[in-house]
Amino acid sequence: MDLMTPVTPVTPVTPVALDARTLQVGFVASLGPLHIRGTFRSLQGELLLPHAGLHSATLTIDVDAGSIDSGFPMRDRHLRGRSFLDVAHHPRITFRSTQISQDDGELLVAGVLALRGISRDVETSCPIAPIADEAGQTVVSLCGPLDIPIRAHRIGIPRGLDVLNPLFLLVGARVPAQVRLTLAVSCIPRALLPALAR
Repeated sequence: MDLMTPVTPVTPVTPVALDARTLQVGFVASLGPLHIRGTFRSLQGELLLPHAGLHSATLTIDVDAGSIDSGFPMRDRHLRGRSFLDVAHHPRITFRSTQISQDDGELLVAGVLALRGISRDVETSCPIAPIADEAGQTVVSLCGPLDIPIRAHRIGIPRGLDVLNPLFLLVGARVPAQVRLTLAVSCIPRALLPALAR
């Protein structure tokens, strides 16, 4: 090795594994005047927190589309079918961040959402909840809304026998979704805590 070649310092990174205990993805779908709330029961992800700053952080989320739960099994089977999520051909919903920044007490997260085989750029802002005690553990809660135009992902379009179902005329064109992340302070690099506490 050439002694004159400068050595690039390696920034320490803390990986935070995410699962259903720390990560929730929920949604509210419209069927005419009815609002159907649901969530996904099986999901995982990873948050990489470089000690140098939040601007270098990355977030990945991987959701099992078949784990959709709206509280009514017959409806969930329909939502897994060809006219909606088509989980037989598109079993995963994924998000990969492309940029994370901070502005006036909020995290701004931009990335790529892949849903039903179609990828789109999305962004959200996450107010940083004050660090608080929850069941004896100090946590930071982040919650980011997403407004998903489902037709852009070919969702809610009747196929097969569904073309005879008039209820599809009532399916809303957009679905508000929400991604909530709850992190124990003990897993966050100490250097980042002042930024998250502001």
